[in-house]
Amino acid sequence: MSVSPLVKLDPTIRSHIVDFLSPKDKLALACTAKALKGLSPTLYEQRGAHVDSGKTTFQVYAPQAKKVSVILTSFGSKEHEVPMEKTASGVWNAVSSHAAVGRSYLYRVEDSRGKVMMRTDPFSFSVVNVPEVGQVQSLVVDRQKYQWGDGEWMKQRAGSKPLEQPLSIYEVHVKSWMRKGGKPLSYRELAPELIAYCKKMNFTHVELYGVMEHMHDLARGYQVTNYFAPYHPMGSSDDLKYLIDQMHQEGIGVIIDWIPAHFQHNHQSSDYSMSLHEFDGSDLFSAEPAPWGTRYFDFSKPESNRLLEASAIYWIDQLHIDALRYDAISAIVRRNGKNIEPGIAFLQKLNDKIHAKFPGVFTIAEETDGFPHVTKSTKEKGLGFDLKWGIWWSHDSRNYFRTPYAERSREDHHQRKILHFLGEVQRTDKMVLSHSHDDSDGGALSSEKTLYSCVSHAKNEGARFADLRNFFAWQTLAPGRGYLIHMGDEIGQQDSWYQRFVKYQSAVDWELMKQPSQGLRRGLQQCVSDLNALYRYHSALWKQGEEGFKLISEYGPNRVVAYHRGMGQKPRIAVIHNFSDKGYGSYDVPLGSSHEDPAMKGVKHVVERFNSDEIRYGGSGKFSNKQVEVVRAGDGQPTHFRMALPPLSTVVVEEEF
Repeated sequence: MSVSPLVKLDPTIRSHIVDFLSPKDKLALACTAKALKGLSPTLYEQRGAHVDSGKTTFQVYAPQAKKVSVILTSFGSKEHEVPMEKTASGVWNAVSSHAAVGRSYLYRVEDSRGKVMMRTDPFSFSVVNVPEVGQVQSLVVDRQKYQWGDGEWMKQRAGSKPLEQPLSIYEVHVKSWMRKGGKPLSYRELAPELIAYCKKMNFTHVELYGVMEHMHDLARGYQVTNYFAPYHPMGSSDDLKYLIDQMHQEGIGVIIDWIPAHFQHNHQSSDYSMSLHEFDGSDLFSAEPAPWGTRYFDFSKPESNRLLEASAIYWIDQLHIDALRYDAISAIVRRNGKNIEPGIAFLQKLNDKIHAKFPGVFTIAEETDGFPHVTKSTKEKGLGFDLKWGIWWSHDSRNYFRTPYAERSREDHHQRKILHFLGEVQRTDKMVLSHSHDDSDGGALSSEKTLYSCVSHAKNEGARFADLRNFFAWQTLAPGRGYLIHMGDEIGQQDSWYQRFVKYQSAVDWELMKQPSQGLRRGLQQCVSDLNALYRYHSALWKQGEEGFKLISEYGPNRVVAYHRGMGQKPRIAVIHNFSDKGYGSYDVPLGSSHEDPAMKGVKHVVERFNSDEIRYGGSGKFSNKQVEVVRAGDGQPTHFRMALPPLSTVVVEEEF
């Protein structure tokens, strides 16, 4: 039946006629209506399994396939086979009254070479393990069933400007952050635990990785097999919606790691596959092999673009995700010394579409090779991302903290790893200062990349944890557009998250925090929580991002650096870092001339707001500043702050005008 003429009928008459249409024709009618209104239907509204009025419509793209059927299963065994009809565009369709919500299914595809394989649906919104046959199979779900309770969050998000809001991110591997009996918590079990911890630690957002469907219990989660379904051992799409919904209701934003560069291409057997690869016998998606045992997407192939765009929109639209962190975009835009123009165009188009369609949602790039203008708008020939992980910041900062104290004043350390960043931050892409899972992961047998290992050169635990507190103060307070802390780093655990994960343990060593001997770790955890609270409270630390930064002074021989955050704001913040192991009962911080900072003359009082050497953080408590003296010249112009400065510490003061 041709449904296009129905669109032009009076709505009342049309509604009566629609009642007699098949689910397939209803879907076609809805898509036609959208097209006539200038709204092209999103691909996930067409592809996959869609339930309506007791019948389920299936749609899959396999233009070179000779024959495709839907196999409806029970405990892995075939109960019904529904032949599919092929359209001129290469799309196969079928309708069944036997595919109720909760029904498992596969596609039986006879490909262009005559090979027959059972395939999961590339547009599965949930998948399920079927132990009777040792397979993961697609699941019929009702996308509209879940009743969201985060309306207020979504309303506020739509009216927000993300780059002018605080952004303190806790990065979490969903299936290992907390485990019980060697198994991951379900999404519903994870919700109260993760929410309570994020609120205790004052994070504004979580970033979840390993959340997209993938194979193997001990995989990190970056070899994706399905771009719409969540990792199935933790639950269904509705279960993940519950986690996100609860986070939103508690005022916590949710970011996910989204994997558009490459996909899992290995087939599980000769007659069954979860992979997109060679779905119809032809190569609809892939370019050359990638170094992770996967295959790169080929962005010159339309279906790659269609599937990935639909996936990104799906996670934002249907699961209410607040931001996507695009993994490995360096491999999308440039490989083998050449720019990949289709990949560049794909990223630009998708970022523009997300910003136009979802106000308040932002995108973050992981880019490792120095590709230019990642966070410039597409109108300025940039890639159109809002933010970029500060990987070079992380590399330099970790190397600096690995450096013994006596050597930190050398030019190749103090100048290149601290001052170089401060000098360049306003001229580079907008950065999230990230210390991520990659930075902490040295493999199954190594802890050499943990933050704790970076400060292991110190002679005692007190100095190590003072330096860790100093690292987090540097990360939180330095100019940027927010920061990301990886799970376990906030307690200074010695074993890496991945070492623990491959032993089926919680990636975060929660038992450490229960031991009386671990006061320094509890102090570090409290310090991170207080830094997050300080950051959120003082808009000078985030309102203008790196634009509100100005260097006050630095003295390499002493390894002391001071800078302002919130230039032009009142009150504003001054941050003083001491990266040496020498403390000072009285230290003069030069403030520069009135020409450099005319507002300084109006400062009446300076009050200490944070000191990483406090006793409750595990510090000495001997260098507190009950009063910071403002030393003035004869004309009243302030010339110095005179203050106590602890070793391996950060002090934050607020200037009152």
